[in-house]
Parts: sequence; structure tokens; C-alpha cells
Amino acid sequence: MNKELMNRVLTYRWMIFFTLGIAYIFVFFNQMSVAVVANDIMGDLSCNATVIGIMASVYFYVYAAMQIPAGLLCDSIGSRKTVSFSLGIAALGALVFGFAQTAQIAMIGRGLVGLGVSAVFIALMKIVAEWYAVREFARMQGIITSLGGAGVLLGTFGLGWLAKAYGWRIVFQTIGIASGCLVFLIWFIVRNTPAEKGWPSIAEIENFRTGMVPPERPVLIPLRQGVKLVLKEPRFYPLALWFFCNAGTFFAFGGLWAGPYFMDVYGLSKPETGAILSMIAWTMIGGSPLMAIVSDNLFHSRKKTIIFCTTGLAALFIFLRLYPSGLPIPLLYAIIIIFTAFSACTMVVAFTTLKELYPVQIAGTSVAIGNFFPFFGGAVYMAVLGKILDGMGRSAEGGYPVEGYITVLTFLAVSSVLQLICALNLKETFPEKEFETARNSKKFQ
Repeated sequence: MNKELMNRVLTYRWMIFFTLGIAYIFVFFNQMSVAVVANDIMGDLSCNATVIGIMASVYFYVYAAMQIPAGLLCDSIGSRKTVSFSLGIAALGALVFGFAQTAQIAMIGRGLVGLGVSAVFIALMKIVAEWYAVREFARMQGIITSLGGAGVLLGTFGLGWLAKAYGWRIVFQTIGIASGCLVFLIWFIVRNTPAEKGWPSIAEIENFRTGMVPPERPVLIPLRQGVKLVLKEPRFYPLALWFFCNAGTFFAFGGLWAGPYFMDVYGLSKPETGAILSMIAWTMIGGSPLMAIVSDNLFHSRKKTIIFCTTGLAALFIFLRLYPSGLPIPLLYAIIIIFTAFSACTMVVAFTTLKELYPVQIAGTSVAIGNFFPFFGGAVYMAVLGKILDGMGRSAEGGYPVEGYITVLTFLAVSSVLQLICALNLKETFPEKEFETARNSKKFQ
């Protein structure tokens, strides 16, 4: 094999990865962005917390519903066409949201954004599978997590600063235009496989570099049969409910109501609130790879890691329920760091558990079905918390009183306890023998 050609393949794949990676940053920006500007949107569109909760949750309902269809599209027409088309819809949705004069139009915009970005993660995973070797998956997952963290940072601290300087509408209109420009980059740069450019596959390159014959591909399992295998596994359901509660808590509190909570109860400005919420991003960037190390090298257990983190999450919300106000500002930073570590970062271990429950042939199917529950949970929790706040009424200053947030924190504490019950009923999937063998032979990375 021509070494120059091999290097060309290995270089070009990074152009593809980071082009789609920019789209993935937009995914997390849109997931987290409403939190910082929720009060501004309520003022401009003359709506209450219930409407804002529904508006934010529309994104998650559509995103969750599109997971399996997005996987089918990526498999049938390829990641390039799927993301080029869908991201164009997201660009239109961002513009609709930015120009919306009513809450109803804003909801339509959010729905279009959720529809448009729903395929990005699955497409990115498929590109990694085609352009990177199996031994590189863990490293690439870490990079993807970091890109998600960058999206959170842009949607919290960055949005807080930009919204104050230019207004929330200008920010979303700009994101819409940028997403539209990205469509053209994806179309011209991204290729589904090296073969589409007439290049050797990554398996062939690995074979050339190592002198080893790659293992035979496992027999494919049809989609319908794979879905049946996923749904017939009894231990899938505690994990699915755990996903629902965990992500519901993370998206509803970290992605929406933590912002108004800090501004209404602690009197913080948008930039100050954005700075605190930016800890979500930094914790995701550093904590997600660390959580995998904790699971593999400290607990040697998926289940124990999830139980430990879920216990910590429940304790955190019980603490907040007991002390809903009057905490020092530096402690709020620590609370958000702990909250993110025990919710978002634990997802790394939970998705590993999901994949290890099933044969590798249906890993994509199991992840697609499992990925429905986190976003469905986010949609439900956002709407429920908004309804709770509206039920308590507004304060004289126009925000929500501490009593409303006490009820919210009570709900989240109870939810975390339910989540812990689910964790206690998970199946241990940690591959002890394989792990020890790989580590002893120095093949484990």
C-alpha cells in the first residue's frame, strides 16, 4: 500500500470528523441555550413558565422521536446526505425561533431545530465506525464528549454574554445562518466511507500497519429482530427508567430552570448565571473521560459506579431542598460541578452498560432505542417543572418565588431516589475476565 495514500486517508478523516463535530457543538448549544435567556423570552413573548417549559421540551420530544428513523437514514442514504438535509432544517428552525413574535411560532422553531439536529450524533458515530479503527473508539468518544462540552459552554456562558450584548434574537439568528453555511461544508467535505474517494478502508490500512488479518465481521442481525432482542431483555427497563430520570433532571435543571433559579432566588445577572452554568461544560469535558476511568480502574464495575453517582445526586438535591437559598456563591459553582459529574458524566458509564447488555451486532440498535429515553425524559421534566413553578405563582418582581423552587427541588430529590432504586436493579455488565486479560497483556488502553 502506498504510504502517501495511507497518510492522506488518515489526515482527511480528521477534516470530516471536525466538520461534523462543529454540528455536534450546535446540538449541545441548542439543548442548553434556553436556560440563560428563559426570562428574556418570557418577557418578549409574554408567556409564563409553563409555556417556556413546553417550548424547551418540544426540542426533546422531536429529538427523541427521531432517533431510530435517523439511524435508518444514516444506514440507507449515508451520514453525508442525512446531516446535510437535516442540518438545513435546523438552520431554518433557529431562524424561525430568532424571529418569532409569538410563543407558538417559537415552539415551531424549536421543533424544527430538534428535528434537524437529531441525526448528528448517530451520523458522527457512523462516521467514526467507518473512518477509525476499533482501538480508537474510546479516544474518539472522549473527543466527542469534549465537543459536547464546548457546545454547553457556548450555550451557557457564551450565550449569557452575547445575549446581554446583542439580545437573544440576534444570537439565534446568527446560529441559524452559521448552521446554513455548515450545510455546504458538510456536503463538500464529508464522505461516508474512504471508498467513496477511491481510498482503502481503515481495516485495510490497519492490516497493512500491523501485519494482522482483521477479524471477520459478525453476522448482521436484521433491524426488526434487533429491536425485539433489545425489548425482550428484562434488565433493559430499569436502565431505560434510569436514563429517563437522569437526563430529565440534567436537561430540566441544568439546561433550563437552574438559570432562572439563580437569577430569581440569588439575584444573579445573566453573565453571572452563565458563568456558574459554564461549569457544566468544563465538568463534562474533564469528568466524562474520568468517569470511564473510575468505572474501569477504581470500581471495576458499571453498576457500582452508577449507584455511587446516583446516590451522590440524590444527596445533592436533598441538600438543596433543605437549603434552597442563602448559600455562598462559590458553593453554587461546586453544586453545579457535582450535579454535572453525577448526572451527565455518569451517562458515559450508563451507555457502556447499555452496549454491553447486548451482542455487538445490535449495538447501534440498542443505543438508538436507549437514546430515546434521555431526551424523552428531558422533554417531560422541562414541562413538569414549568407547570410546578406556574402553580406557585410569580413574585412581585416578576420572577418565581423561592417557594416554587423548593417544590421543584423536592420533585428532583424524589426523582433522584427513584433513579437510585433503578440503579440498584441494574445488571452488572463489566467484562472482568476480558478486562484482566487485556490489562495483563498490555493491550488495554
